[in-house]
Amino acid sequence: MPEKIRIGVGYAVARNAVHSAEEIMEYGELLEDLGIDSVWPSDHIVSRQPSLDVNLVMAFLAARTKKLKMGPSVLTMPSRHPIHVAKTYATLDHLTGGRRRIILAVGLGADRREVTSVGIPTEARGARMREGVEILRRLFTEKKVTHQGRFYQFEDVTIDPQPVGGSLDIWLGGNSDLALKRVARYGDGWMPSFITPGEFAAGIEKLTGFATGTGRKVDQDEAGVLIPTHVTDDAKGARALMEKFLARAPVAQKDFAERYAIGSAEAVRERVAAFAEKGCTKFILFPIGAADLKEQAQAIGKGVVPHFS
Repeated sequence: MPEKIRIGVGYAVARNAVHSAEEIMEYGELLEDLGIDSVWPSDHIVSRQPSLDVNLVMAFLAARTKKLKMGPSVLTMPSRHPIHVAKTYATLDHLTGGRRRIILAVGLGADRREVTSVGIPTEARGARMREGVEILRRLFTEKKVTHQGRFYQFEDVTIDPQPVGGSLDIWLGGNSDLALKRVARYGDGWMPSFITPGEFAAGIEKLTGFATGTGRKVDQDEAGVLIPTHVTDDAKGARALMEKFLARAPVAQKDFAERYAIGSAEAVRERVAAFAEKGCTKFILFPIGAADLKEQAQAIGKGVVPHFS
């Protein structure tokens, strides 16, 4: 098992009550007090339920924390202009003290309406994201950037201030071979979800091979996994929650027990340990049904995190 394991939590701002600014800041303080490594608010431009802008949520979380890392889970990159993204995340880096607390995780958008609603055809998502990430890296590190590409064209653009210490880490989601090839070509890290420990290990092996083929190296320590989670000693309630979640998001139902962490704190620890044994060092435990996020944070912070410190 890896020596250092970092455990963060997801913040499902679209599935829970819309919180006030004060509640969001108090939540960030609680996570930091509990020793939780990071928080990952979900990103929804267009959603069927009320939701908050992920970048503004992160700004509020940063307002009263000093060590808590944070990133979007995950930012729909193709629907946003990379200049706007670069400015926003360089600003977040500045607001968090420039201590590498910001991780930029990007993806194509799980709901295609996230891109089609802003006039982007779904078939252009992959190429648009790759060009966008290329622009981000340049804007994070260079002055007077000029770019003439397929989707974006501009001259002499500078983001000031830039992230302290150079480009921010850019992680990519997905578990398909195509997604892994994207990570190998231009990602700094890999953040899959709804996978089993065996699939994680197989993905790392494929990623290593794909990266070798591109002349790059992706550090295995820069790979994490998002696990839908609910800590409870109520077995009947856990089953009901699981059924409700699957009805809402019927994905990855095969080998359900290996893809999710629902049950007692001990059961959640066992699921984390199963991934850790395959070399995973970073985790996002994403509460799937808690109306009270603080309750789940307490359960994870006291019942799970100390066993991997």
